[in-house]
Amino acid sequence: MLLKVQELASRKLPVSLQGTLDLTELFRNHPEFRPLSPLEYELTAVAVDDLIVVTGQMSCDMHMQCSRCLEPIEETVGVPFEEQFRIVAEEDEEANEDVEEAVPVTEERIDLAPYVMEEFVVQLPYAPLCSESCKGLCPECGTNLNEQSCGCNTEKIDPRMAALQDWFKSQKE
Repeated sequence: MLLKVQELASRKLPVSLQGTLDLTELFRNHPEFRPLSPLEYELTAVAVDDLIVVTGQMSCDMHMQCSRCLEPIEETVGVPFEEQFRIVAEEDEEANEDVEEAVPVTEERIDLAPYVMEEFVVQLPYAPLCSESCKGLCPECGTNLNEQSCGCNTEKIDPRMAALQDWFKSQKE
């Protein structure tokens, strides 16, 4: 997934990049996420002066786990992509590092794969849900409250007032 910098800068025409990336190795040590298909990407690179802007979309079928009820989820995760690269001479690389958000480029080619994979991982849901109305698990017995209700007392009592609750019970008797 290499982008030829000088060719893009001299032609001044957009370049389309399409393909897939295998994410299996990337998620090997992350059991909460598992790719079910390769990451598909459709990107467009445009050179404007000494700036290269790469935009597009990427998607992948992912196996995840609901953060409330722990049930498995399989869904297609779509993520937008945008990255800017600034063409700089090697001696100017250190001077322009903190100036802008664009990634400085001194090489003739840019390998976009690390940038695409990083953006995909960053955009994954922090706490995936099987549905917005997921009730989760009972904190007492662990029953999945989406499937059945349990008989646990889930009434929350402020610990500062717990002594008063016992006092009121003794007054009624």
